[in-house]
Amino acid sequence: MNLQQTLLERNFLPDTIVRWYIRRLLAVRIRQETKPTQELQQIHLMDIIRELKNGPIAIETGTANEQHYEIPAMFFQYVMGSNMKYSSCYWNADCTSLNAAEDHALEITCAHADIQEGQKILELGCGWGSLTMYIAKRFPGVQITGVSNSRTQKEYIDKCCSERGLKNVHIITMDMNVFSIEEKFDRVVSVEMFEHMRNYEKLLEKIHGFLVEDGKLFVHIFTHKQFTYYFEVKDDTNWMSRYFFTGGIMPS
Repeated sequence: MNLQQTLLERNFLPDTIVRWYIRRLLAVRIRQETKPTQELQQIHLMDIIRELKNGPIAIETGTANEQHYEIPAMFFQYVMGSNMKYSSCYWNADCTSLNAAEDHALEITCAHADIQEGQKILELGCGWGSLTMYIAKRFPGVQITGVSNSRTQKEYIDKCCSERGLKNVHIITMDMNVFSIEEKFDRVVSVEMFEHMRNYEKLLEKIHGFLVEDGKLFVHIFTHKQFTYYFEVKDDTNWMSRYFFTGGIMPS
């Protein structure tokens, strides 16, 4: 694996080989997660649920910053679209560019979250501000608060808002384990942050306290159709866990 990883990191491998190896690793993961009987599968799932309910809201938050959230914004400007969307894009049949795919995804998120003019909105895990600034520009009458665990992300968003004249954005740097706010919101939105969380019961209880009486929570979360598993470093094949997603979870 070390040789393969070295070749990959030095860009010596063609995409066809990289894709083949990714599929191979995914197949290994499926075999690892498949238990001999359905009963054992259910026991394994319930063990994970108990662990999640007895743990903190999130773990390894400092490691996540070291791995990618505190990397300078300039790097991400080379690899992401103009919105700096650090989450899934939406590629429909007519989409021909990353920028368009970002725009489609942001538009769909606003529709699903029922974002409306005049609302007070809280985005948890705002990343580099793609959704926060998209909403702020499209709905100038909203007041939106974004929460990120990264100082670098806050600095980038604050700079962009100043340059774009967005006065309706407030960014907070805070670990979700300790985040609290007295203000109440019409919408709480989270896009691909829950995969970094562990104790959903505690997190949702906290979010309930952020909403007005008829407020709504919108969560975009990636999941596996069958298996729940942790991203843990067990051997050299666990690249994602070691370098990118330590402490994360694949929900089902």
